[in-house]
Amino acid sequence: MQNLGRVAIVGGGVAGLTLALALKRAGFHCSIYEKHRLTDEGSFQKRASGFTLWSYAIARLIEWGVDLRDVGIELEQTEIRNQNGELIALMPVGDASRKFGAPSYEIRRGDLLAAILAELPPETLKTDHTCSGIREHADSVELQFASGKRVQADLVIGADGIHSAVRKQVAGDVPLRYSGYSGASGVTRCTHPDLPPQTHVDVWGRGGKAGMADVGDGNIRWYLTWKGSAESPKSLDEILARLEKWYAPVHAVVSTTPKEEIIQHSYYDIAPLREWVRGNSVLLGDAAHATTPFAAMGANMAIEDAWELATAFAETRSVREALQKFENSRKKRTEEIVRHGRRMSRLTQLHSPIAAWLRDQAFSHMPEKEMEKVAVAMAAGE
Repeated sequence: MQNLGRVAIVGGGVAGLTLALALKRAGFHCSIYEKHRLTDEGSFQKRASGFTLWSYAIARLIEWGVDLRDVGIELEQTEIRNQNGELIALMPVGDASRKFGAPSYEIRRGDLLAAILAELPPETLKTDHTCSGIREHADSVELQFASGKRVQADLVIGADGIHSAVRKQVAGDVPLRYSGYSGASGVTRCTHPDLPPQTHVDVWGRGGKAGMADVGDGNIRWYLTWKGSAESPKSLDEILARLEKWYAPVHAVVSTTPKEEIIQHSYYDIAPLREWVRGNSVLLGDAAHATTPFAAMGANMAIEDAWELATAFAETRSVREALQKFENSRKKRTEEIVRHGRRMSRLTQLHSPIAAWLRDQAFSHMPEKEMEKVAVAMAAGE
């Protein structure tokens, strides 16, 4: 396809920015409309968060020219521990990733967005644009913004997250499904002797889960989850009280985080959509297939989406054909990952002490070869 016309991407998160970069590399131009303003650090998020990017997603970013040398930390291993801190499994992520020619990373979200933005023309990103909806016309799509502004486009890509305004026009009213779990996360500047370099520690508790990982520059990202109502924010003191009998390093790391830097979460996903495409509008990332964080795949799926959609545009003759090819190639896989996230939420946070003990025994006796297979599958995005 030689020309896409006026392309408008709604949302400047991982999905929107990586798609813009993939389109640029394929010779297409676009504009991104993001509701937030950039902070002084070049991010849309005032409070820091992070995630794991697996080898196959990192390979795409490198191919698109993103400079990751000073962004995040190459991940060598994931320790899985029980609530008491006993090691029950070790995933050799580094060895698995090297099979695919690119490392897996622990990375702060803001650092990744800044690295991608550095590869885009400055005029691509338009901040302080809150999209309130879209309207399809015979030969164009009108974007409507909360400010009253209107923009005409030939193609609209909704990459505006789980609360997508574009999705309502494409797929109708889609209720969010509460997972039964809430949580908190943060990034804190500290070190701990029981957190080895280039290591992600995952703590599978009883009725909750915790984790922490080195993300570089003397920072550790952490997260906690617990079973509860969707509207149950907790103070730092309440969070620390939950951790008193947990693996001690988690309590120590969380306690160094300033209260104002802690992000509270209620974890939702969405049921599979009947369609991702309507007219000349398409959904991408969490707008199309929001999942809970328990599959550790959200940002990776967004990068996959960007690759698949840009490839579809390059390999087809019309926009409609490309959009349908993209939807057909992605729906089955993303639906399975959403289901996997729900399964992992239950497995890693069992309430029954007996069930948790049986789980821990099963993983602690798993042969090394089996854990290597798990690590390879994660690195490959399988």
